[in-house]
Amino acid sequence: MDGTDGADRTFWTTGQLLATKTRRQIQREVRDGTLHPLVRGIYSTEKPDDMLTLRGLHEHRGLVYTGRTAMDLYVGAPVTWPVQARHRGPGRTTDCAVVRSGIPGGLRESQGITLVSPLQAVMDADLPDEDLRAFLADAYHGRGGGHALENDLSVLAGHRSRARALVQDTPVGAVSLLERQAFGIVREALADLPVTVLLNQMVGNYCYDLVIPEAKVAVEIDSYMYHAATGQGSTLRSFVKERWKDNEATHRGWVLQHYTDACIRFAAAQVAEDIRRAVLPRIRGRSEVQDDGLPGAVWTWHPALRWSG
Repeated sequence: MDGTDGADRTFWTTGQLLATKTRRQIQREVRDGTLHPLVRGIYSTEKPDDMLTLRGLHEHRGLVYTGRTAMDLYVGAPVTWPVQARHRGPGRTTDCAVVRSGIPGGLRESQGITLVSPLQAVMDADLPDEDLRAFLADAYHGRGGGHALENDLSVLAGHRSRARALVQDTPVGAVSLLERQAFGIVREALADLPVTVLLNQMVGNYCYDLVIPEAKVAVEIDSYMYHAATGQGSTLRSFVKERWKDNEATHRGWVLQHYTDACIRFAAAQVAEDIRRAVLPRIRGRSEVQDDGLPGAVWTWHPALRWSG
């Protein structure tokens, strides 16, 4: 079906069709299957599916998808109806969409439709916090994830205090499952303290797995398979770099803590206690060594060392 301007079209409004056809002709084409109703007032020359309907609503109603709908689209899951969306006019609810007023910044394009940022989608979704955190951790994973999240937070439409509270307990920027697990241990250990825990942040010339900026404490999580002498990531270059990376942290006034994947898996309680031992005196303005309560030599208590003999 050709448009009045000579261009091929996928979507037609009732008004556009009536410019060249009678209502009886439109009804006949619908019966013949050459024209398909999408939603009230919008038709398609293609057989409709969910994505085509979303595109039609986007192009002709100006809908930008948010909430559960945007979350589903980000992860490639089937959408549920009515969809959740935003547009520039007042909010309204129809059979096919629950629409909020206002379009935020940080929009994304996907498959011919426009989505709000993952953070805005979460704030507009009616889902448990646990599900929202899991989605955010995936949406903002890897180095640079924290920076992208901060950019989206700066253009968020409302709920910024709630967003910050939600993000505070989310392992944003994690590169691996091990880092997510370490984040959970450290965040829980410091939950009662006025500090933040960030993943994959630069301090000077180097990136550290976790940092607690208020206390100037950095944490490195070392995998035995990667960092050991015969590990996949062990080269002369990496070995020298790690030593000078540690040195620079010290010169900049940071405390650097090292834990292994075995510590995260088998000695989480001891890691939590050790992190608190490093952080507490620094946020309380005390620089003296806190040796009270230090555990004995690691081979006397670490499960992985006891098991290995």
